[in-house]
Amino acid sequence: MSGDIKLQVRQLVWEVQNTLSTSKDPSEVSQALLRLSILLPHNKTSKSQDFPDSRLSEAKKEFSQHHYVTFLEFLISKLSVDWLGGLGEDRRRELLDRFFLDGVHQDAFIVLASAVQKSSPSYKQDKCVSLLEQFLTQNKLTSMFWEQCNTIATGHMIQTNQSESRRQPRVHNALWEELVTILATIPDRMANKLQQRNHPAFYPEQYFQSLALSMWTTLEKVHGAIKASNDCSMAFLQLLLGKLCIQGQAGPVFRVLLPRLTRQTHQDFVWQRVSCLLLTGVQDRCVESLVSHLVTQVPWYGILSRLLGDGVLRSQKLKYILTHKCLLIRHYEQDLVVQNIMGYLADSQTRRPLLIQTLLRLLEVWSDSSAIKHTSYDQHAYLSKAILAGLAHLNSKEKQENKQDLIRRLLEGVQHHIDSPVIKIRRLGMIVAESVTKMVDPDGQKLKFEYEEDEETARLFSLLTPPSDPGDELEVEMETEKGLMKKTSLPQREDTAKTSSGCQEGKMTSPQSKEGSDSELDSDDDLEPYDMPEDVKKSKVKQPVYIRDCLDGLISNEDADRMEACLSVCEQLVRRQPDNLEEVCVELVKILLHLQNNFAIPEFTRLRRGSMLATAVFCPLQVSQFLTTEFYAPNYTIMQRLDMLEVLVGAAQELSQPIKQKDTRPEPLVQLLPTPGEQTREPQHWRDVVQRRIEKNTRRFAKGASKPDPTPVPNKFQTVAGHFFFPLLKNYDSRQNTLDMLGEDALVLGRLVYSLGAILYAAANTMVARQMAKSLLEFVWVLRFHTEPYVRQSLLFAVSMVILSVPAHVLTSDLQEEIFEGQQWLQDVLEKDTDAECQKLAVQTLMLLQNTLQQELSGGDKQQ
Repeated sequence: MSGDIKLQVRQLVWEVQNTLSTSKDPSEVSQALLRLSILLPHNKTSKSQDFPDSRLSEAKKEFSQHHYVTFLEFLISKLSVDWLGGLGEDRRRELLDRFFLDGVHQDAFIVLASAVQKSSPSYKQDKCVSLLEQFLTQNKLTSMFWEQCNTIATGHMIQTNQSESRRQPRVHNALWEELVTILATIPDRMANKLQQRNHPAFYPEQYFQSLALSMWTTLEKVHGAIKASNDCSMAFLQLLLGKLCIQGQAGPVFRVLLPRLTRQTHQDFVWQRVSCLLLTGVQDRCVESLVSHLVTQVPWYGILSRLLGDGVLRSQKLKYILTHKCLLIRHYEQDLVVQNIMGYLADSQTRRPLLIQTLLRLLEVWSDSSAIKHTSYDQHAYLSKAILAGLAHLNSKEKQENKQDLIRRLLEGVQHHIDSPVIKIRRLGMIVAESVTKMVDPDGQKLKFEYEEDEETARLFSLLTPPSDPGDELEVEMETEKGLMKKTSLPQREDTAKTSSGCQEGKMTSPQSKEGSDSELDSDDDLEPYDMPEDVKKSKVKQPVYIRDCLDGLISNEDADRMEACLSVCEQLVRRQPDNLEEVCVELVKILLHLQNNFAIPEFTRLRRGSMLATAVFCPLQVSQFLTTEFYAPNYTIMQRLDMLEVLVGAAQELSQPIKQKDTRPEPLVQLLPTPGEQTREPQHWRDVVQRRIEKNTRRFAKGASKPDPTPVPNKFQTVAGHFFFPLLKNYDSRQNTLDMLGEDALVLGRLVYSLGAILYAAANTMVARQMAKSLLEFVWVLRFHTEPYVRQSLLFAVSMVILSVPAHVLTSDLQEEIFEGQQWLQDVLEKDTDAECQKLAVQTLMLLQNTLQQELSGGDKQQ
């Protein structure tokens, strides 16, 4: 560009600014603005009195690059009612507004946004806000975006994560960074500056919807340019989309873009290419927020495949987010997420090897015992769902090639899941094991477990079926409904006609046919027996009346009827408290403890445990000594040890309950007649009768105690509480062939701690409760860092039982040091524990402890 053009443009700008600063004549101001408006980029006038036609384009370029921004700032500084008062509304819109709306859009947008931030409430601020609003309403944002797609910005070059042969240069400079930041923060800026005077166009929902619509219009122009074989760049749109996603505005933006992209990419490869470049070309720091929104909002994995294409193979960041972070680190409640991710990996032959790698890595993490213990159940269930969703997409060839690797990883993890004390974890292991063996080796041996089926198991098994396209399915349903309506309308009338004719024929049947039908009905061969569920089943064996006869019947392993009769009546016999119960109680408990359900007796477990519980209630000393000693003895199964703990807890709870005093006075055999004086009593006054009826139907809330105070009853558990509690603490760290509570048998350890807490609560407010609480806190302190979440949950339960069972003054005096250490441990569990249930229990225990201590301290202050 020659120097004379630069000099002429600079001279013209100086003259116009001088005229606007000094002149008060509206005509001179209008003429000056009109002379300079010829140099605006979007001005279509080709005639100028200051420049020849051949040099006008050079003058426009010089003005746009070096003088446009400073002149806009000069205009904003002159904005006032006095300065613009002489110009009419039409002339002001034609001459002044066009400098902002028809110039270099990105520069005008930045200058206006900066002016609003720096100004105070005035005409200048209102004018700048109005011009910004016109940017939104007049589609100037679309023009601005399209300009960025057609221009090559100079500055720092950023390389994409694509291969060298297919790499697209992403070019932007500091101007783009500033422009994108302003575009993403306009609602916040306007709300902070204008407050109550904010315009609806700048409300977040409306603004980002307008912004997304402008982006979509720009994408349509990009699509048209690509089909016309014209060059354009999507770097600015990628930068803007990433900025919006990382600032949490992906929701309103994708509510506009996602339905349109879904519809356009259905059969148009060019649109698929545009979508892939837009979504996979965002900056690495923005990929996670964008992908997280896509996998949760896209209704089908086929749509996600059309939107992202093979971007996961070119972008290492996208690959890490999809195959690692969204599956192994984060978890979602929606099953749609794992179906979208695994379905997207399986939807193309080029991505299927990545599906196999991801599935094997998921199974490896799923099988890790450390991961099972140190991750929450929700995270582990989400991981199991991802494995099942991946299995649904394997074809027969892939199953055969990877069969050994899948089975090997599966078998390593099934044992760890079955060993877990958490029932839900065990069930997850069973379901995944059944599914993997069934899908990978359909003709081979299949695993089959027994577990409780509920809504969660149904959701897990439903993941083994890949979802279908919801759009196509909806259309098919609509077509089938229409077809069924057309087909069923006429036949229904024919059926009704046939039935009516049949009725008429039936009316005219001969008497012979009626006789034949009656004879058939009189036949007794076709009668079915009526089921009477309320009938009492009569036993062939007489029920025993004495406890020793019951013992003999329980020992008999050959007579099923006799054993069932004895077991069904055993609890009743024990609760009658026969004289020889103390002599046979230990033997009876031993027999019941080793009794097995060899004859499939109904309700066997309930009857057996009920009998042992009744024996422990009426002979607590002998039975507790036997059970606490045998609990650590060898040659007992895990189930038998758990039965011992359950019997001890149930007996402790029943013994600690107060017994209601029964009225032992005998009822009179003959009802006494009223005396003659009562019969000849004088009639009462009507006022007394009315008053008594009013009192009867009147509710009073402050009349006093309606019931007498309960009569204190001694706690029967007090004398034997120590025999239930302390022997269970002595050998917990012993290791045997059949019991290793600090190792594999964490389930027994957790139930032991739960039982100790329940026994302590049953002994609340007794003399021995203080020593029991101190011992239990020491026991908890030893195990507080146990790796099994179930054991940590039981420890938290035990601490809460200590707080509830011991008086508050004992906590602040005798147990002050233990309670302080326990409080610090509860804080650590709340902040650092990986199990959500442990954190929940820690919060509840902390609140309980704080309330108890607060009540104690407030009560002490009142006494002083």
